[in-house]
Amino acid sequence: ASNVAPSLTHVSRTGTGDCSTTTFAVTSGVTVANTMVFINGIHQRPTTDYTISGTTLTFGTAPAASDRIDVRELPA
Repeated sequence: ASNVAPSLTHVSRTGTGDCSTTTFAVTSGVTVANTMVFINGIHQRPTTDYTISGTTLTFGTAPAASDRIDVRELPA
């Protein structure tokens, strides 16, 4: 048995809220099942706080001005 952890890579994206933009680009093939989204360090709930369709992540409510948006696209 090996105690070596597999090498996992992810794509990180960041953005800044502006009180009006609700859509952000993500990689094609990403779903809510392999994506983690944070606003100001607070984990957002998939399908409740955001959805993903194609290459677009859509927030239910636009993040406030200056909110830091962090998206982690994990391996499927």
